Formats: sequence, structure tokens, C-alpha cells
Amino acid sequence: MHEYSIVQELVEKLLAEISKKEITAVREVHVRRGSTFSGESLQQAFIIMTENTPLDGAQLIIEDFNVEQKCQACGYTQIITPDDLIGHLFVCPECGAAIEIDEAKSLQFIKIVY
Repeated sequence: MHEYSIVQELVEKLLAEISKKEITAVREVHVRRGSTFSGESLQQAFIIMTENTPLDGAQLIIEDFNVEQKCQACGYTQIITPDDLIGHLFVCPECGAAIEIDEAKSLQFIKIVY
């Protein structure tokens, strides 16, 4: 799943940052998750990728936000979820236009609590 590679990139950046500060344990990691990004995949990937690291056991605090997509072809607007995507594509239910969605923008780091 492409969510895993996005989470992996976030975890690598966090580990590099806490390594510079010589932090040995983290209590919480706060992120914002767009409606196109699977919350279940986010949780699973975070647990797997932080095992045996200073992030292991940190609570992942997730704020949600809706990702609204407007079709350029017909103007149809919809809040999209992972169920609305085929890979990285959203297919407009009104006109059938395929729109590429960049899910990396649907995961945003907020803060880390030591």
C-alpha cells in the first residue's frame, strides 16, 4: 500500500530529528490525516515501522480533515475517502473523468511530545 511508504518517510524524518536531540523515548506523535488516507493503514504502518525505535510505544494522535475534490471537467464536488479511490485515481461519478490524487498531502505532521 502506498500509505506505508508515506508513513515510512514520516517515521524516518522523525527518527532523524529525535536522534539529533538525543531523545530516547517519545510519548506522542500528532498528525493530521486527510479523508483519502486510510486511518487503519496509518495506525498499522506506524506500529510496524516504529518497533524497536525511540518511537516504539508512542501514542499516535490523529486529527482528521476532509479532502474535497472538484472535477475540472464537470464541476462535481465530493469529499473523497479511500473507498472512492482506485489506486491514486478518483473517478468522477458524474462524468467519468479520472483525477490523480496525491495522498502524500493527506498526511501532515503536527508535533511530537517527549
